[in-house]
Amino acid sequence: MKKYFGSHVLGWVAAIFILWGYYLNANMYASSWLMWAMGNLFMGGYCFYKKAYPAAAMSFVLIFLNIYGYLKWVN
Repeated sequence: MKKYFGSHVLGWVAAIFILWGYYLNANMYASSWLMWAMGNLFMGGYCFYKKAYPAAAMSFVLIFLNIYGYLKWVN
């Protein structure tokens, strides 16, 4: 169990940030975009480490969309 969890910690941390971002967005907090950006950064790193390159690329592109969304909400 420890070996399995240890190799997936980054994925779990990313999932928590992304889910937290959904919660914040549902409650109309602009910080949801920043949580999503952090989650996508971690998820991109995790996917890259696991050699899931299409998912990693998508996560890294989503970071730019998260930043865009944040800037649109605060302006």
